[in-house]
Amino acid sequence: MIRISNSKLYIIAVVAFVSISTALIIRFLLNRGEPVALVTPQELYLGETIHFSDSTYRASEWMWEFGNGETSFSRAGEYKYPETGSYRVRVTVDKNNQKSFVVNVRPPVHFEHDSLIHIIAPNTAMQGEYVIFKGVGYAREWRWSFGETRRTDAREQVTIYAYDRPGKYEIELMTEDTKYPVRHEITILPKYQEYETDARSGAENDIRERLQAIVDGKPFNTNYNYILTKYLGNNPNIIITINDTKTNDFYSYCQGLKIIDRNVTTILEVIVFPDERRPPYLKTFKVMQTRIDE
Repeated sequence: MIRISNSKLYIIAVVAFVSISTALIIRFLLNRGEPVALVTPQELYLGETIHFSDSTYRASEWMWEFGNGETSFSRAGEYKYPETGSYRVRVTVDKNNQKSFVVNVRPPVHFEHDSLIHIIAPNTAMQGEYVIFKGVGYAREWRWSFGETRRTDAREQVTIYAYDRPGKYEIELMTEDTKYPVRHEITILPKYQEYETDARSGAENDIRERLQAIVDGKPFNTNYNYILTKYLGNNPNIIITINDTKTNDFYSYCQGLKIIDRNVTTILEVIVFPDERRPPYLKTFKVMQTRIDE
């Protein structure tokens, strides 16, 4: 019969203990983070659909709660609320990690086929701020002129535009059924002069460094929440502009830096636009960036 010395038994026991402990620690670390989940849109009208998904590393079980008693156990999918209201959507990943979203479902906007076209847009905005313009009514063709150029600036029912110069502008919207343009006046206020000082430069450099930290794989929540709290007044839905051509809400943009552009993107410049109604927070900001493969 083979005999094993006490010292060998001790070594085997220590190795087994270390192996089990390491496995448990790794599992704990993998399971303690916030799920990489997304719900969009979070502001919608009754009858419209939300899209939900999760891409948490090595996750295998999901439970989505939609705030009205209904659930889904899929990794991703779609859901349509039967009633208006404000709902807290919660996802539980692997029976442990959770993340919540607030979804606001508004009453539907009803209009007849022959109802008059009209414009939904603010009356004032800041110079350089990206503003959302929406045409309401039934039409197949939409042609916007924002008054800063003498041409058609956009052809979508919902569009975004930023004015380069302050002043008063008359917006014109034409469809295939309107004989004369539908008009809306907007006043563009000049950018705050105080943000032309070192304070503006400091904010721009601070945000740029935090965004680059997300790209470089540094703690996401630390850098995301820092910008969100200090500069955006805890509003993750603020629309930002990337390279003067693309737009995203702030949350989706940061998730893209973390998941899609990680380690391949350089944040070159950030340009901030203050919110005159909620100083010292920003109304929006613009990012200039480049990728290695561009």
